[in-house]
Amino acid sequence: MTEMRMSEIIVKKAFTELEPNADKRTVIMALAKSLVSARKLAASDVEEVVEGAMAREAIGSTGIGHGIAIPHCRTPLVKKIVCAYGRAPQGVDFDSLDGENVHSVFLLLTPPEFKEQHLQLMKNFASQIRKENFCEFLHQNSTTEGVIELLQEFENR
Repeated sequence: MTEMRMSEIIVKKAFTELEPNADKRTVIMALAKSLVSARKLAASDVEEVVEGAMAREAIGSTGIGHGIAIPHCRTPLVKKIVCAYGRAPQGVDFDSLDGENVHSVFLLLTPPEFKEQHLQLMKNFASQIRKENFCEFLHQNSTTEGVIELLQEFENR
């Protein structure tokens, strides 16, 4: 099995400018709806995805620091791992581990049987975040293409 990369699962058409002052639920809802627009999720499944991601947030915040949050859930509503990206230039409060506002949110949906791939993906992504300048460059990107190119560049380092 090839190693999964964040750059390969981000849905180009699921890119959202997030509202300033949005709360976690609103952010997750907006990202889930962007997956509907990109035809990766049924409109009737949005609420279930939001509930799944919020249940995961109740265990502990997915605001992992450095202005990044990765709300996620495993759900049979998707057939493969998909990721929506949201950008919040002004920052949103996501109860991050470092207390900082979040500027980049990745909503990750994984089919239940992809547990290993999910864990590998999270581990790989966490290693990108720790690389010098990655977060700074990420928050400066205003297009999906820019975000994907940045991820590819850092994944290949």
